[in-house]
Amino acid sequence: MATPRTAQCWAASAPKEKLHKTAVELAPLGHNGVEVKVTHCAICGSDVHLLEADGGYADFGAWPKKQVCGHEIVGKVTGVGAGVGHLAVGQRVGVGWQNGACHDCEWCLNGDEQLCPAVSCTCCEGQVGGFADYVRLADARFAYALPESLDSAKTAPLLCGGQTVWTPLRQQAKRDDRVGVLGLGGLGSMALTFAGKMGFRRVVAVSSSGTKKAKALALGATDYCDHSSAEDLAKFAASLDFLLVTLATTRELPDVGKFFALLRPRGTACFVGMCPPITADVFTLGFTMNNITTSNTGGRKDMRDMLDFCAHHGIGATIETRPMDDVNAALEDLKTSHGIVRYVLCNDVDDEPIATAG
Repeated sequence: MATPRTAQCWAASAPKEKLHKTAVELAPLGHNGVEVKVTHCAICGSDVHLLEADGGYADFGAWPKKQVCGHEIVGKVTGVGAGVGHLAVGQRVGVGWQNGACHDCEWCLNGDEQLCPAVSCTCCEGQVGGFADYVRLADARFAYALPESLDSAKTAPLLCGGQTVWTPLRQQAKRDDRVGVLGLGGLGSMALTFAGKMGFRRVVAVSSSGTKKAKALALGATDYCDHSSAEDLAKFAASLDFLLVTLATTRELPDVGKFFALLRPRGTACFVGMCPPITADVFTLGFTMNNITTSNTGGRKDMRDMLDFCAHHGIGATIETRPMDDVNAALEDLKTSHGIVRYVLCNDVDDEPIATAG
């Protein structure tokens, strides 16, 4: 008989409400499932958008049920289904934005599980996310064994935010490219760190002021462009093969034409994160044959490759840890923060009984 599990969660009863602590009965641990005792859960911008029910996230909340966010999870396996062979009780794992796919469609077979028509997300549509002491996944293939050298707290933000920028840098940029990163918040800072280790010909940080220059260069940039400066825009015009746009906002973007002007002929601007609609002068872009693309997290292989890369290069996010019980204050701080720090919620962890599957 399956072991029941009641999780202590931080949940919202309606959009824009404060989170409150509540007990939630988790789904039964099935044949292919895994139970994880949460030690760390980073707060992502998508958590804020889910809780606010704004932008494209309005249709993915649990309402009228309780919404439990959190999808950058690190923890210890406390139970596995009989069909799970790659994980064992006591093993440290990470869980990201995605927690399920069909594994049979053309996209899954190509390693693009994030494009599967049956994609399932860790804290959407009523699923219990990582603002809790336990989570259960129906598909243990989306729980990833973490390399021993990785720090749990610094790895948590990589499991969604990191993968979001890793995948386009790996799939859409070429090693000899001149790469730019626009926006130096949580996503942009991780992108600079990756790009600086990937061997690109040039890595240009693009931001709206000179105040972040020293930090950008320390993270991995070789050059810095202040896009509020006409002199800098002229200096870096037609200089980039690939521009990763990490401006995560629900507000209208400034004139994006000045960013497209940074691209070389056949250059690409790739938009990730929570980006509002943009207007592009495709007639002008046609003269230089520029491309506008997007990217969305990544598949399971992308996640494993990213984690191995981080272990090899000693990469982790810039973080500030908070107790799980301080989740409301951390969410408010994230809303007003314009820096690179990612907030990571931490649970006090004791040994617990092992869960069994039905």
